[in-house]
Amino acid sequence: MNETVKLKVDHLRAGYDGHVVLEDVSMHVAAGEIRIILGASGCGKSTLLKNIIGLERPMGGTIEMLGNVVDWSEGRPTNELMRRIGVLFQGGALLSSLTVGENVALPLRIHNPGLPMDIVEELVRLKLEQVKLGHAYGKRPNELSGGMRKRAGLARAIVTDPELLFCDEPSAGLDPVTSRGLDDLLLELRDSLGITMVVVTHELDSIRTICDRMTFLSGGKVIFDGELEEAEARGPQEVKDFLNRKPGEVKHTGRTVVFNLEDG
Repeated sequence: MNETVKLKVDHLRAGYDGHVVLEDVSMHVAAGEIRIILGASGCGKSTLLKNIIGLERPMGGTIEMLGNVVDWSEGRPTNELMRRIGVLFQGGALLSSLTVGENVALPLRIHNPGLPMDIVEELVRLKLEQVKLGHAYGKRPNELSGGMRKRAGLARAIVTDPELLFCDEPSAGLDPVTSRGLDDLLLELRDSLGITMVVVTHELDSIRTICDRMTFLSGGKVIFDGELEEAEARGPQEVKDFLNRKPGEVKHTGRTVVFNLEDG
């Protein structure tokens, strides 16, 4: 694996309205890596993702993407930097009033407003083919299954050929077969397009399928950063419990701890 670092999070402090959610969080992601961010509900996964992609302003620390410090000194980070990343939101986040093709084209219209219409259509159709959804160009989101909506959202996330792709709970709400198909697609895109990925998920099957390295958050701090095999063999007990849990619960220090594995 190319060890060029594509994402650096150093000593991040983050939260909302003066309330600190994350404290002293650091994470370095190498080129071509699929990094999983995981932990129980409320641990700060979503807060970390929002700070990295520029939706929230950090309270302290630094974030560097693709060799550029994410700079808030003049407001939100620049479109030029944001054009080089893609984001797959939960549920796909498609606009119901637009066709699938129009949804996928949105980043191109935002970041490349002067691009001719025929080039936009060609790029959109190419990306839909790459996620095995070429037949859905003219369909509306409500005509698609849950898995198809996720893939349409993925096509939109990669339509600008990003170097970094962020995925927020990509397998949430999908049946096991569809979820595995999406995991295989992420691996295929990583290998064929060379995209570095950061994936927030709690799905154990997905973690075991796509994870190169993981960052485990607990209480707003990183308690483990490393490979899955190392986590299962020598990680903190909380990490081992999480990875070996039954659906909805884990055993922890002699008692049952229920993890609410929704957004958080």
